[in-house]
Amino acid sequence: MINGKYLISELRGRKRRSAVNIGMVALVTTVLLCITLLAGALEQAFQAPLNDIGANITVQKSGDVPEQMAGPVLPCSVAPISNQQRLSIADLPGIQSVSEAVLFWDFSDDMFQIVIGMRPDDKAGPSLLRTAVNKGRMFTKDDDAAALADGVWAEQNGMQIGNSIRIGGQAFTLIGLVDSSQISHIGTANVYIPLQKAQDIAAAASGVQTIHTFTRQDSNLLFIQADRDKTEKIAEQIRGIIGKKAAVSTPASFTKLLGSLFDLTRRFSGIISTLVFLFALLLIVRNSSAAITERTKEIGTMKAVGWTGSDIRAQLLAENSFYILLGSGLGLLAGAVTAWGLSHISIAIPIPWDMAPNPHFLPGGGEQLFKEVQLQMNITPKLLFLCCAMPPVLALATAWKAGRSISQLQTSEVLRYE
Repeated sequence: MINGKYLISELRGRKRRSAVNIGMVALVTTVLLCITLLAGALEQAFQAPLNDIGANITVQKSGDVPEQMAGPVLPCSVAPISNQQRLSIADLPGIQSVSEAVLFWDFSDDMFQIVIGMRPDDKAGPSLLRTAVNKGRMFTKDDDAAALADGVWAEQNGMQIGNSIRIGGQAFTLIGLVDSSQISHIGTANVYIPLQKAQDIAAAASGVQTIHTFTRQDSNLLFIQADRDKTEKIAEQIRGIIGKKAAVSTPASFTKLLGSLFDLTRRFSGIISTLVFLFALLLIVRNSSAAITERTKEIGTMKAVGWTGSDIRAQLLAENSFYILLGSGLGLLAGAVTAWGLSHISIAIPIPWDMAPNPHFLPGGGEQLFKEVQLQMNITPKLLFLCCAMPPVLALATAWKAGRSISQLQTSEVLRYE
């Protein structure tokens, strides 16, 4: 049976030991909470660039540099992907949808423009700009020669809705303005036209056909929705289909761009948390053992006046449970404050030039593009499990150690202190 008065007097009488035990548990709880939250926030941040375009895999193919910058040409990072390759990818297990697009540069005497051809109703890719139309409307599958333009580019070039734009020698009517920044910098352009029109222009362009073989069914950008738990396996299979020049991007691709520190934090957060927990467990068990040794006379006296081993273990368990519960509460509070502070931090995820090709010889063509992502500290089932499981495990560990120490202690040992 637990003696409440004795428990309170013990906690008050050994303030230093109580403070150390409570502080240690609070520190461990704070570290575990922050590491788990940070790992989850980084995982979400790495997915943000692709989430913006509704995909978790993008596929491109490296090719040769255009011989001349005249008329429509394909950037070297977006060589043709054949229709047969696209169909083979779509048949892979775990693939939910495959959206395609055609990106090309169009050089004319008085203007340069990056053009993307897309289907307006695709599930991923630049078609998601249908939710970012600022003026006018999105073209539909029935629109034959309609075009959208990025709002900033249109303003810089004095373009308005209703104006005619020439692309690859063909006239298109501008029917809408969009905010391309809504889908980061992947799969964005100055002008957007229907996919079939872009395929026709690329297939007929001498600047394309002198370097590549491009048919009216081909594309050069794929945006794939796939099962998240199979993403890396599917990416490897896609590389096998496309060949050695395949450029397949997944959330893990952006992790590598941010350096080893972010990668280690994400990959080894579970190991780090386990090591921190084991370290705390060892310290608490050690402190419990030291406390038993320090209180040998006291425990011997308790046995001499009739306390059983179970009574003493229950009393010590109550003391340690108080330390652990109070320390866990303080640790959760400190961790929540720390997590709140971290949630105001943004990280800049670099977007590779290959995913947003722009001629280097033009102003701003060689600038590094970034996706700014604010860290999202979200409570997960894993975190709830850690917070709920840690106090009982620590308490049981101390009770086990105390029980072993007490069972080895004989009543006669009290005589050594008289």
